[in-house]
Amino acid sequence: MSPANSSPAFAEELRAALGPRLLRVESWQGREAAVVEPEAWLEAVRLLKSRGYDFLMDLSAADYSGFPGHQAPPLGVSLQLFGSGTRRRAWLKAYLPLEGARLATLSDEFACANWYERECWDMFGVEFVGHPHLKRLLLYEEFQGHPLRKDYPILKSQPLIPMRNAVDYESVAAARRAAADEDGLGRG
Repeated sequence: MSPANSSPAFAEELRAALGPRLLRVESWQGREAAVVEPEAWLEAVRLLKSRGYDFLMDLSAADYSGFPGHQAPPLGVSLQLFGSGTRRRAWLKAYLPLEGARLATLSDEFACANWYERECWDMFGVEFVGHPHLKRLLLYEEFQGHPLRKDYPILKSQPLIPMRNAVDYESVAAARRAAADEDGLGRG
């Protein structure tokens, strides 16, 4: 099996451990994704980690509002785990409502989840319960809304805020030139 494909065995292990909390297995382009109840998210990740899936490759979301044939709640959060010993991948998903989207944080399991979850909060509004520092990562704190959700108005204007921690680069450059001249390192 190619390392680019997910291992079908991971879904069966999850089914045995989670029972009906593993809602279904979706297939896309030859890869399987296990869809779990949001309440089983952390348990599923811990189980997979204990089975050798020791590297969190990615965690992201997508808004499936209006997607043809999609019948689950619209906000899909997915992650990809990689087993460095087996060179296999596991793809896990949970679907959430747009309002009140919450999942348990994975930052205690994988340090890199901290940044992935902050990005997911920033862009989609998913709250990761227990996250040590859940705040905007890409946008400024006063930004209103979550721009990758389909309910975000495309023409929405954001509040203007004053420049913070602005650096006067000309003054910095002049001070460096002056210090270099005093040290005899100037070009002149």
